[in-house]
Amino acid sequence: MPAKAEGRHRWLTRNEAARLLGAAIGYVWDTARGSWKRKEDGTLLRRERWIVRRRYPALRFCLVGIYSARREETIRRTQWLPTTTHPWMNLDAMVYQGKGAIERSTKKRRPPVKIASRLRPHLLRWHKIDRARSAELHAAGIMNDGEQIRFVVNRMNDGQPLAGKIRSAWEGILEDAGLGDDVVRHSLRHTAATWLMQAGVDLWEAAGWLGMTVEQLEANYGHHHPDFQEEAAEAFSARR
Repeated sequence: MPAKAEGRHRWLTRNEAARLLGAAIGYVWDTARGSWKRKEDGTLLRRERWIVRRRYPALRFCLVGIYSARREETIRRTQWLPTTTHPWMNLDAMVYQGKGAIERSTKKRRPPVKIASRLRPHLLRWHKIDRARSAELHAAGIMNDGEQIRFVVNRMNDGQPLAGKIRSAWEGILEDAGLGDDVVRHSLRHTAATWLMQAGVDLWEAAGWLGMTVEQLEANYGHHHPDFQEEAAEAFSARR
């Protein structure tokens, strides 16, 4: 059997993440100038409203991905209300339930984790927006009375979950953010893991939050930790 290929661990810097999110709401990065593009009158250039609206689910996906480290399938399946069959957001306890109680466990761990403080205000705002949108969809006859938008990442026209993976909107966002195709959707998980290590978070706690073993975390991301091999590197400076 051929040797197992090394996995891609492309992660985003803070600047790149800001560009990704900015492009998701319609702004366009000028790579040559290193700033957002502007119109002739000096105001920031922004894509047409229909493009911004089309990218709205991808914006939610990006924010949840960066600040929860969940995989794409998990994010797309995550619901607002308690359920035994899907991941869901417990906004009362601020805990992201990675899988429903009766879902089968797999090698890809999805433990319940505390929701990151940077993600909480976005979730509260989106939940409020979706409750209001549910009422609008009732009035328009698109959604049955009493039915609510259930999925955190949902379609703008009818509140239903995405039919498949986020592809076309993602490609447009990457182009407007000035990022290459080496940035894939799974890069958001790599970004979260890398930022945790750069912040010096304890390996055991970070591994539990990411849903991986300490060994996996150390092997793939440990070199980003400020204490990485520090004792070994300083050993040669000690006097005998």
